[in-house]
Amino acid sequence: MKISRPTFTRPTDWILTAAVAVAGAVGVKVALKSLWKRPLPPSSGRIQVEGLQNPVEIIRDKWGVPHIYAQSEQDLFFAQGYTHAQDRLFQMDINRRLGAGRISELVGPSGLGSDRFARFMGWPQVATAHAATLDAVTADIAKAFSAGVNTYIAQGKLPVEFTLLAYKPEPWSYFDTVAWGAVLAWGLSVNWEGELDRLMLLEALGPEKAADLTPSYTGNYQTILPATAVGARMAVRMKAAFQQAFADLPLTYVPTGHGIGSNNWVVSGDHTQSGRPILANDPHLPPFCPAFWYENHLVGAGYDVTGFTLPGVPGVVIGHNEHVAWGVTNAFPDVQDIFVERFDPQNCVRYEVDGRWFDADVVTEEIKVRGRKTVVEQVRYTRNGPVFSDMFAEESRDLSLRWAAYGRNNHLRAVIETNQAANWQEFRNGLRCWGFPSQNVVYADAAGNIGYQMPGLVPLRKNGDGMLPVPGWAEAYDWVGWIPFDEMPKLYNPPSGRIVTANNRVHGSDYPYLLTSEWLAGYRAQRIDSLLCETSVGTLRDHGRIQFDTVSLQARRFLKAALPAAAENPDPVLRYALELLQDWDGDMHPDLVAPSLYFGWQVHFSQACLVQAVGGELAQELLPHREEVDLLNYPFHGIVLDLALNWLDNGPPHWVGSVRPLLIPALKKTIAVLATEFGDDPNGWQWGVLHRIELKHPLTRIPVLGQLWKPRTIPIGGDGYTVNQADVSPHFPPDPVNIIASCRMLLDVGSWDNCLSALPGGQSGQPASPYFQDGLEDWRNGRYHPMLFSREKIETAAVGWLILSPPTLA
Repeated sequence: MKISRPTFTRPTDWILTAAVAVAGAVGVKVALKSLWKRPLPPSSGRIQVEGLQNPVEIIRDKWGVPHIYAQSEQDLFFAQGYTHAQDRLFQMDINRRLGAGRISELVGPSGLGSDRFARFMGWPQVATAHAATLDAVTADIAKAFSAGVNTYIAQGKLPVEFTLLAYKPEPWSYFDTVAWGAVLAWGLSVNWEGELDRLMLLEALGPEKAADLTPSYTGNYQTILPATAVGARMAVRMKAAFQQAFADLPLTYVPTGHGIGSNNWVVSGDHTQSGRPILANDPHLPPFCPAFWYENHLVGAGYDVTGFTLPGVPGVVIGHNEHVAWGVTNAFPDVQDIFVERFDPQNCVRYEVDGRWFDADVVTEEIKVRGRKTVVEQVRYTRNGPVFSDMFAEESRDLSLRWAAYGRNNHLRAVIETNQAANWQEFRNGLRCWGFPSQNVVYADAAGNIGYQMPGLVPLRKNGDGMLPVPGWAEAYDWVGWIPFDEMPKLYNPPSGRIVTANNRVHGSDYPYLLTSEWLAGYRAQRIDSLLCETSVGTLRDHGRIQFDTVSLQARRFLKAALPAAAENPDPVLRYALELLQDWDGDMHPDLVAPSLYFGWQVHFSQACLVQAVGGELAQELLPHREEVDLLNYPFHGIVLDLALNWLDNGPPHWVGSVRPLLIPALKKTIAVLATEFGDDPNGWQWGVLHRIELKHPLTRIPVLGQLWKPRTIPIGGDGYTVNQADVSPHFPPDPVNIIASCRMLLDVGSWDNCLSALPGGQSGQPASPYFQDGLEDWRNGRYHPMLFSREKIETAAVGWLILSPPTLA
């Protein structure tokens, strides 16, 4: 369905007008500072609220963590919703708007790109489908949580952002909870962007050369469709649409990132000083302010569970109860496929399947735009999914997306059941409802058992391997179900006493199902495993040092191949750099110069290799060249770097030519950039000078208002291949870090008051709160705070004691 699209500018006049209106006669700056210091929600005292059966206690410890005590399940989740809203309401509102495609209602025309992307990719339909699958018990929990959020909203003590942007939040519903889940699932899913990359390679180079540039694909491409059936220009346009949507957005949220994943591991008591299992987890996500996670403890009605929650989502996502503990990393199965559809040239809603014609569902999407007229879009849905190519008026091809998240499942049920599990079997049964995104879940219990389970919906395909687009008109390429849960990868009490996951390959060649043809590099997993072997009888603090480790095995591999080759043709200008790198052990410490030299060298060398192989024009399409939003191309840089190293070690394909002559120019270019950008003195080239993190509030980009939230920039160690994840774009100098450890958790299983956690920021999203960014320095320096569990310890550390009570019992 091809319709002309209006063009939009990116005005912010309404934002300035709102700021001036708020400021009034006293001036913008004074008024903004006054609003910044507005009173916080009370953390102590007694508040009467409708909707509770009995009083609820909310004890906040000195790290800002709320411990909620209730007598009924309904009251417990009501209070959790209320507490989330107290600390993170604006964040919750932005999250749900992104998933529902409703950012334009807040920021005006500059949000239209992200809203159109969300609508054409079916994010609101994901939320609608999942909200409709709740069983009665889980639905009651969702209603209670929403009621708690709405009670807080009705009290009128809204965060400062709502006043500054001159709007009020709508009532909360479970749809809003799942809307943010759709955005998160999108960022953690693969591999629509990979299919488009391979399409460009196939069209430009042919099957054999394209296969040489795709290590995960063995043999020549078996092309089901001619390359022209989709077209490389469509691939470029589709990726550009995503990038432009979030480049124009005045908010700083980008719902994806290169290397989004995590580390987790668990060891049995045989490998610990205490004789108890230790479980560690640090999910890797983009840096947000406020932090992505919210620490929370729920007690009562069969629950005693603590850990990290998602603001706006009931229950605890990662953490422990009194019996079991768990952590997650992204498993990266291929759960997205692009289909080429055949529509009737005479009827744009009729599409073909094996010679039969079917009517597409047409969803009218009304996008309200602040200060402008409503934009109306028609989104067609085939049996495979939304026809996303309709985003482009001039596009003649019809492409749809099939995504596992469109399937019906009861994800909240999985969270609730795992929160109450008492043993391995109960925990696994809870994971049966976990639909998306697929995760590597590690487990330990107080009885000393450890385990691993991969849950989630992973498609079974009649034909094809998900590497390239396939015909939507042929049932021969249908999805025919999901890998059965009991046949998903799992492990229980392995003889080694260790389980490590870091987004690396899950299974060996004997696994009977296709999970994916693409995995993240195994360097982090290798490093974790080797450090665990060195720490044969470890303590919790030993595991903390592993989480904070900044040695890059990727750097060691690169230098092992590059230094001997570079030494063959020494240049006096390079002598200092080569000697420094020769003595370096690969530690990406922020105070060292060697990491800066290494990073620039590998970026310039790998990109030069790609240009030599495919030419400059195609290389520009495949490699990242835009700050912040050009994240879709980052994984391909990792592929290119791995190829370049293999070509150094084993020689490239004959059509590429030797890449060894590219090493010296790449290092010279690195030194020239460092001297130009940071001065001639190498002492000013430390990795921490180049490698920094910016914690950006969503309003940072907005004129005038953004002055209140100037991003805090701090130097940081590590890179995308270190256990202490701090990934950056493959530019030199690099852009700010785009993936970090979004929280850290160390669990002494069975001795729950000894557990530790850290957050890159604070518990509160309220800028006047003492818990706004109080944890940042500890997180940066590898320090933790206690995850208190027993009532005695909690009361000892209490700084706030709030009672929510029904009016009749006040």
